[in-house]
Amino acid sequence: MDTSKRSGPFEPNGFTISYKNLGTIHIDEFRQALLEDIRILKEDYGLHYVKGSRLKLYFTNEYGEPVRVRKPGCGHTHFIDTHHYRPSCKDYDL
Repeated sequence: MDTSKRSGPFEPNGFTISYKNLGTIHIDEFRQALLEDIRILKEDYGLHYVKGSRLKLYFTNEYGEPVRVRKPGCGHTHFIDTHHYRPSCKDYDL
């Protein structure tokens, strides 16, 4: 099957977890669902590393109406880099 013409959120070299069926939920509940899925991938599937991952979120109010993400201080944004810090020396065998 030729995957070069495939469209949609599923990448042939990636792994997708769908949360669409949860509907509009509080971000804390989403966090719990995400952490539980990561735990299952680690413990049941034996997966321990990821590389170049992205997480796309669709923010809404409590009624499911889209809201724009505002930067602290000014303007709107649609992208942030992770705030998690990992020293680059951990990416290399020393």
